[in-house]
Amino acid sequence: MRNKNGTSVIGQVLDSHVFWVIFSLAVALIMWIYYTSNYGATRTQTFYGVEVTFTGQEAMRDTLNLVVSDQDTSTVNVTLTGTRRDISQITSADLKAVVNLTNITMAGYRTMSYSISYPTTVNQAGIRETSKSPSTIGLQISKLSTKTFPVTGVFEGTTAEGYMVDSAEMTFDPANVTFTGPEEELEQIAKVQVTVGRDEVSSSFSAEGNYVLLDANGNILEFEDVQADTETVTVTVPVSTIKEVALDVTLIDGGGASGETNVVKHIEPATITVAGDAATLDGLNSISLANINLADYLAFPETEYNIVLPNGVECLTGETTATVSLEFVGLSSDLFIVTNLSYINAPDGYDISIIDVNKVITVRAPSNILPRITANNIRVVADLSGLSEATAGRYRAPTTVYVDGYDSAGAVGSYNVYVQLEEEQ
Repeated sequence: MRNKNGTSVIGQVLDSHVFWVIFSLAVALIMWIYYTSNYGATRTQTFYGVEVTFTGQEAMRDTLNLVVSDQDTSTVNVTLTGTRRDISQITSADLKAVVNLTNITMAGYRTMSYSISYPTTVNQAGIRETSKSPSTIGLQISKLSTKTFPVTGVFEGTTAEGYMVDSAEMTFDPANVTFTGPEEELEQIAKVQVTVGRDEVSSSFSAEGNYVLLDANGNILEFEDVQADTETVTVTVPVSTIKEVALDVTLIDGGGASGETNVVKHIEPATITVAGDAATLDGLNSISLANINLADYLAFPETEYNIVLPNGVECLTGETTATVSLEFVGLSSDLFIVTNLSYINAPDGYDISIIDVNKVITVRAPSNILPRITANNIRVVADLSGLSEATAGRYRAPTTVYVDGYDSAGAVGSYNVYVQLEEEQ
């Protein structure tokens, strides 16, 4: 662009003294604004949530067996004053509130001061700490301790019909967990528990799981400074079969009574519900409470017996005993004075005589048979085999009673006779 004389307008401006004065003033003003805004003017700012850290923590733990188990706060607020440039380069995450633990020598509560740590990129000399909140930090210093707890378990799943899980029978690998941490924190632990969940289980299984720490009231405990020798536990959960099993007694025929035709059993309870390994319960259809020889009883008294279960089998309904009574039907009994007394298995070298003249014998038989029996049908035979080492003298010998001609009749009770042994002359 040119004027009327043909001279460049831009050139005239650049050659003007006034232009350069104005230009110099503008540059100076810009430089002054830049300098004052970054280096000259100060700025105050509060940084919130500055993390609290420690120095000397490892040495305190290794040499004195002490740890920080609790602190009043994990962050502080710091107000700093400095140039705008320096302050603008800082964030709360760049700062640390550092507590020096090197002078601590014993457990207890301490109120500690702290210093502010800055990033290396910040000119710390140009920054002033205006305030810190809180100004000190309370620390609980605790003795480091070690304690071992047994692992327990709970099953919270479901089982298939006819099966059950007994949490008390769970096994764990490892069976115990050892913890290291502040003594007062370890004292809060009452139980180490693993919870296992699985639906519709019908066989035993193993699973790996994490445990939780519980206090005496069953509340979950969480500690940041407690260390364990393992974080997981393998749990083996036994699954048992459930079955209803009858209670019974084994009857031995005798005394004219047959267990199948002449005895009515009354057992209370008649059945119990048990749980156990499937292989054990598959062949278990009844549990015998006792062996009862019918020849021993004219009338059987109501009797209580203990319920003895196979190994590994549990009674779910809780019974430990059962009451048994027997009712004899279709039978009659009578007393007979028997004089037919003899003996067998006599020892060598002795003259033997039976001292008893007769025996009063109770005989039981079907009601239509008993009237036919007389004392002449009954004989009492003593067995002297137990006297093979005896010397001369008087002895009591057991007997067997026979009711000849009537297989359905028999003697009730046990009988003995006295015999005299004299050396042969």
